Amino acid sequence: MSSSRVRPLILTFDAFGSLFYPRQSIGRQYADAARTYGLAGFTNQHLEASFRKAFQSSRKDYPNYGKAAGMDPRTWWASVINSTFSAFLPNGTPVPDELAASLFHRFSSREAYRLYDDVMPFLKQLHDWRSTSSASSSDLSRVQVGIISNSDSQRIASILNSFGIYVNETGHDSAALKSARCYDIDWMVTSFDSGYEKPSREIFDAARALSASFSQGDGEYLHVGDSIKEDYYGALEAGWQSVILDRDGKHQGKVPEATRVASLTLLMQYLRDGKNS
Repeated sequence: MSSSRVRPLILTFDAFGSLFYPRQSIGRQYADAARTYGLAGFTNQHLEASFRKAFQSSRKDYPNYGKAAGMDPRTWWASVINSTFSAFLPNGTPVPDELAASLFHRFSSREAYRLYDDVMPFLKQLHDWRSTSSASSSDLSRVQVGIISNSDSQRIASILNSFGIYVNETGHDSAALKSARCYDIDWMVTSFDSGYEKPSREIFDAARALSASFSQGDGEYLHVGDSIKEDYYGALEAGWQSVILDRDGKHQGKVPEATRVASLTLLMQYLRDGKNS
């Protein structure tokens, strides 16, 4: 990436696994919540396995959170939750409605997730640069920051906001955004809202179209995420630049080293001088 950038940079991130991750295993969190409603007869491991089976089944039968079937994400997740627990309940015993609501709320906030340690320092540094009137030599004051996620915008925004990461949920470039750069995330494109999942080109095209309402002229597009297939190659095949966020080194040797970073600290260095070192 050139350090003498002229066009604005549209910098997008994956969310789950790139910015935040589960605080504890899904099985443990489901089990802890269920026990508060008097349910028993399972281990954390039992629920972990049952959840994964229910999740994959629902993804197959009703992909993209049931959008094509007219479902909303809350209804889709309630179905997953019910399927997860049904094997451990006597025949005909329903899963308490309050449990499904409690889990949906939990997994829509920081109660269920941890933020990676480098996220807030990265966003603060980027926010400070974007808030200054004088652009630096790398022109980071002209960066748009977006999210492209295989999820729904309501939960993603809720999770990020709960960490104090401010998301523009209006879907357009507001006067406040122009004058004060008060948002950390300028916009989001999700699979549920767009109708397409990564690595489909269409979700990246939707992001490109949305970004056009925030700046005049075309920009330089860079996507960052932790999935080789969905993020790295999905972006490349859509005509974007891409960087793999490889926190644990599992992608070493799979992509050019110049497009692999181990942290957002190194991503900032990449943005400033075009190097991954």
